[in-house]
Amino acid sequence: MSSAYAQQEHGLLPNEAPNPDLDSGKDLLFDLGAAVDDDHELQVHTVLIGNIGLVLPKHEVSELIDHPAVCRLPNTLPWFDGVISVRGSMIPVFDLHLLFTIEPPAGKRRLIVVGQNETAAAFWVDDFPRLLVLRDEDGTTTEPSLPSLIHGHARKFYLKDEQAWVEWDAKAFFTVLGEKL
Repeated sequence: MSSAYAQQEHGLLPNEAPNPDLDSGKDLLFDLGAAVDDDHELQVHTVLIGNIGLVLPKHEVSELIDHPAVCRLPNTLPWFDGVISVRGSMIPVFDLHLLFTIEPPAGKRRLIVVGQNETAAAFWVDDFPRLLVLRDEDGTTTEPSLPSLIHGHARKFYLKDEQAWVEWDAKAFFTVLGEKL
């Protein structure tokens, strides 16, 4: 994150950001599951991959990478773009558009990293993450049409602003993808 973003959105300068080495039990900058007004509302970050709306994991660090230098690996599947280095860790990069045969957007795509260190994975999204407030009444039992790999890791579905959003187990999803390589 840029220092301007940290200061603008959170009122912190880069040197005031929480230290991940301290055992605070909670990352203040990336608490994506913070209650808004009451126990029935939740602020979440969401991303789009074509028409698939994904809720970023609430208890995982998520990060937008600008200008990533992805190193392609030979003899891998087309939807595996390679790896990037993030703070000294090699992170796998997946192209879910190719995996699900979804036309990528015409403009610049963004790379999102979810998780940290050896459990982190990165994937391309259509645009910047969007902050949504989800309420109990936004939850739906009507399951949207999803690729089976995502559907198998779905936890809950929401309908907000005429878009279906899926709360999913990203760690398990990317573990399965890693096993397919």
